[in-house]
Amino acid sequence: MRSTSLVLVTSDSIDRERSYQLREGVPVGQSLLLRSSSSLTDPLQGTPGSWRAAVVAPQFLAVTNSSIPFSQNNGALWAGRGLSTRTLTGVRLERGNLRIILAPEFILSANSTWSLFQDFYHPPVPPGYSPFYFPYYVGQFTIDQPMRFGDKAIHRIDLGQTSILTSIRSMEVGFSNENEWWGPGIRNALVLSNNAPGFPHLFIRTAHPLATRLGNIEMRWLVGGLRESAYFDTISTNNNRSLAALTATLQTKWDPNLSFGFARSVYGTETGGGQFLARWFDVFARTHLDVPDTTRTQRDQLFTLFSRWVFPADGVEIYGEWGRTQLRPSLRDFLVAPNHTQGYTLGLQWRGPNWREGSFRVQTEITQLEQSATFRDEPLGSWYTSPRVIQGYTNRGEMLGASIGPGASSQWLAVDYLKPGWQLGAFVGRTRWNQDVHNHAGLPEYEGYCSIDLSLYPGVRGAKQGHFGSVTAELSLQNRLTPFFQNGGGCPNNGRRLDIRNNSLSITFSPFRRG
Repeated sequence: MRSTSLVLVTSDSIDRERSYQLREGVPVGQSLLLRSSSSLTDPLQGTPGSWRAAVVAPQFLAVTNSSIPFSQNNGALWAGRGLSTRTLTGVRLERGNLRIILAPEFILSANSTWSLFQDFYHPPVPPGYSPFYFPYYVGQFTIDQPMRFGDKAIHRIDLGQTSILTSIRSMEVGFSNENEWWGPGIRNALVLSNNAPGFPHLFIRTAHPLATRLGNIEMRWLVGGLRESAYFDTISTNNNRSLAALTATLQTKWDPNLSFGFARSVYGTETGGGQFLARWFDVFARTHLDVPDTTRTQRDQLFTLFSRWVFPADGVEIYGEWGRTQLRPSLRDFLVAPNHTQGYTLGLQWRGPNWREGSFRVQTEITQLEQSATFRDEPLGSWYTSPRVIQGYTNRGEMLGASIGPGASSQWLAVDYLKPGWQLGAFVGRTRWNQDVHNHAGLPEYEGYCSIDLSLYPGVRGAKQGHFGSVTAELSLQNRLTPFFQNGGGCPNNGRRLDIRNNSLSITFSPFRRG
């Protein structure tokens, strides 16, 4: 049996395609704003009326952290301290318009011991919650984001990038567990990314871009079920939630290098499994109430607008995504405080002219999810947390959207040298974690401004393409200052501040596509 491979939503293939577009422009239908493995991977070649089969060539990811967990955009893999691995393989079957991709992921994680807290102040874990719960997330900031996924090594099999779909004219319908990436971000996507494990969902989407007078339109509409992690609370009746999401993009006819899009995602409580099947129209539900209503399903939402514009003559790309967690029908409210509950990502890429058969590329991206100043005027929660859906915008304990998580902000800059068969570069990043709860959790006065949870991480990265596939590697030398607000020395801290040095190395092998 022949072999083939799947293209993941963040992979060396996507990185190289996006770099190619900086020089050659964006082909019709390849804006890369809406991505999943089943839509990125070409159908198998062969006679359409007969069965076609192929083995999914194994893909491998290994992440090792020296001191504390660090895991971003790794899908079903949560990378704790020590060595963590994810192996994807499976089979593909196709006949006519039917496509079946069975692509489970095998997860192994050492999840080695590390001290959750030192002898400094932290709020007690609320009654009924797991000892691995991050105790600052209480009240309006509740969210299923454990500090550690238990105290044992992790061994499990995930459905991974499995999907079953069929084409009906210009549309595709099906069932999937695969990750979706919506939006133009390279490091962070505000609504859906591959930071969390995929979740089972039904979907309707365009099979190919639909040509209109304005340009080419792509659309995706899905409804699925989310699961609580085993390290949130001890209540078994609230483990399931629903998610309904809708997105559409327009690649403009007057300039195919310019694309626009929007996305809305609504998540809600369930009292039993399978209720999500009837939640398709939650994407149109109003969710602007500021207080819980225990008489009906609790819902919350995210809404974003995004755009990507490539200038191939200059080798430049600019992109952005702007969103809000509250949508209000009042134009007056929007004009008075357009930044209320907002979050955004802004990014830029530049690829220079050829230099010694290669070229330099610069990438930069900032994401801002910290509360706006409007919290002084009216109640304001934090991105991905919810007063109505206590697990927040998560699946199995990890963020569905931006990997930096609630109330955070990040800045990132990278410079690479690209050649046809390899690339090498360096980067530097900064992330301020959980700033919203720092501002509102009532930390003791002696901790104050010296307790900002901040990561600074310079690093190097590279990729090599060969006959069998590509290997990528990234090493970041992280300095996490006062992690989880652990500071026992006041301001200035007089040497009693807890800082952690963590070296994080990730290595990925992806086979080349073969049909």
